[in-house]
Amino acid sequence: MNPVLEALLIFGLRVLGLSIGTLATLMTVQGRRFLAVVTNFFSALVYVVAIGRVVSNLNNVWNIIAYCCGVAAGTLVGMAWEQRMALGFAEVRFISTEMGDALAEALREAGFGVTELYGHGRESHVSIIEAIIPRKSVDEMLGIAKVVDENAIVTVTEARTVQRAYWKPDMRR
Repeated sequence: MNPVLEALLIFGLRVLGLSIGTLATLMTVQGRRFLAVVTNFFSALVYVVAIGRVVSNLNNVWNIIAYCCGVAAGTLVGMAWEQRMALGFAEVRFISTEMGDALAEALREAGFGVTELYGHGRESHVSIIEAIIPRKSVDEMLGIAKVVDENAIVTVTEARTVQRAYWKPDMRR
């Protein structure tokens, strides 16, 4: 095989393999067993083919470089796929010193289920608004919050398991 084409093949295989591997890791963490098994199978298959090409001719430095570059690029592509797919759920928390009630109301009007809590910060009372939502809806929620209270403290964390939650009709999985 032409050395340039072989290096490109190895690069492409590693990009594909690492991208699939990134999704496999996500599926494993989220407890999606079947998808984790299937994606890991294909990740391993692509790895074996790519590494076999490299090991069969260790004198070809371009194959080694292509392999390493494919790993780096595959990591980036896998991360981009994961962000675009936005699988799973997020817990979003807002801490507001002045606009908590208005923020909670605006989020409810947009169809989000939120829980309001009240606390005391260093200098004043605060409102804490929490919601568990599909990750695909995080940007929408943050946009609403920015309009209502641009000074609210915001945290977004992954919610690994969610049971019995409120979803507006277009948010269901």
